[in-house]
Amino acid sequence: MGGPPTHSELIGYWKKINFPNDDQLNKINPWPQKYQWFAFYENGKVQSMMTDEDYDYNSEELATIFKVFSNNQIPDYKLQGQILTITNDQIKDYQELWGVNLFATDLNEFIKKGNLVMTLDNGSGEIVYYRFLTKIE
Repeated sequence: MGGPPTHSELIGYWKKINFPNDDQLNKINPWPQKYQWFAFYENGKVQSMMTDEDYDYNSEELATIFKVFSNNQIPDYKLQGQILTITNDQIKDYQELWGVNLFATDLNEFIKKGNLVMTLDNGSGEIVYYRFLTKIE
């Protein structure tokens, strides 16, 4: 099926894939806006943006949009195998701990080779939130 992404595979712009059964798949939804985009940078920074309307952004447009934030306002990430940790110095004790997997083959009409899945668990190992992403070239 796949495995953890390498740092170079993670770098770039990603868009969340929405599924018809998102509400049943996710037991919680900390980020309820349907359309989401992410940027992972070589310098260990990560940015995200969410809206209620869909847009077909390309990587150049996202680069322009994400330039609005100064570097010290952007969260950091660290990739260690299948664990991706996001921290934010602007928020005391803030941490997101994600499981990550990069698909090596197509699984169905939604999940394709090269898609990234990020999972959050409830602290007891039960996955409560799935985020599927497709890379924007």
